[in-house]
Amino acid sequence: MGYPTEEAALVNSRFFLPSSNLPSIDLAGRRFQIGKIKDVDVIYVMSGEQTLNAGITVQILLDVFDIKGIVHYGIAGSANDDLSTGDVNVPLHIAFTGSWKWKTGTVYWRNSSLVPYNLPENGENLLAKIEYKHQQLYSEGKPMQQVFWLPVDANWFNMATQLQELDLDLQQCLNDTFCLPTKPKLVYGLRGSTADIFVDNAAYRKFLFNEFNISTVDEESSAVVMTSTTNGVPCIVFLRCIRFGRGWKQTGINKLKFFGSS
Repeated sequence: MGYPTEEAALVNSRFFLPSSNLPSIDLAGRRFQIGKIKDVDVIYVMSGEQTLNAGITVQILLDVFDIKGIVHYGIAGSANDDLSTGDVNVPLHIAFTGSWKWKTGTVYWRNSSLVPYNLPENGENLLAKIEYKHQQLYSEGKPMQQVFWLPVDANWFNMATQLQELDLDLQQCLNDTFCLPTKPKLVYGLRGSTADIFVDNAAYRKFLFNEFNISTVDEESSAVVMTSTTNGVPCIVFLRCIRFGRGWKQTGINKLKFFGSS
C-alpha cells in the first residue's frame, strides 16, 4: 500500500483484526500491523510511494518476519480504454518502464519512436526515440537475469482467478450522491507497468498501451514483485484503476479519497 487512503479502505472494511498480544511493530520508520484476516495470520504495512520505498519495505518485511507470500494492492492509472475507473486489474506481468535512454538510428523491439505521439499534431521532434532497458533480477540459486517483464507467482495468480467464481460485487457508489458511472469489474492477466512518474498524460498512456500492451500504470508494483521474486517469496498484485479525464461525472471529488472510503 502506497497511499493512506488504501490503508483506510482495509481498516474501514473491518476484515483486519489486530493481534491482542502484539498489534504492531515499528521498524525503520514504518509500522507493521500484526493480526488476522479470516483467521489467516497477516502483517500489513504502508510502503510509501514509489519504487524505492516499496522495495525497502518489502525487504524489511521479509528479513524480520516469516512471510509465506505477499499480496500487494493499490491504485493505478488506466492506459486501456476498456478499463474504467473502479475496475480491478490482477496483472500477470509487470514491467519497470522508468529506465530508458535516448536513441537514434535503428529501431529495435524495445526501442520506440515518440513521433506518432506528438501533440497537438504529429510530426518530428528532437526527442526522437527511447530504448527501454531491461532490469537485473537477482535470485537465490540462479545467475543474474536481464528481464523486462516481471511475472507474478503463477500459482497465486491461478488462485486469484478463482475469485471469479464468488461473483464479487465491487462497490460502485460511496453513498446516494457519489457513484462511479459504470459497474466496476475484475479483470485478469493484463500487463501493468511501474515508474517513478505519475502518468497523468493521455499521449504517454496511449504510447505504453500501443507499444507494450500495458493496461495499468503505477509507482510501486514492479518493486514489490522484484523484491519478492529475489527472495523466493510468491507475490500477487491487485490494482484498482483510475481513469483520469474521462468516466468521472461528479465534480470536486478526490478519486484517491473516494477509493479510500469504498
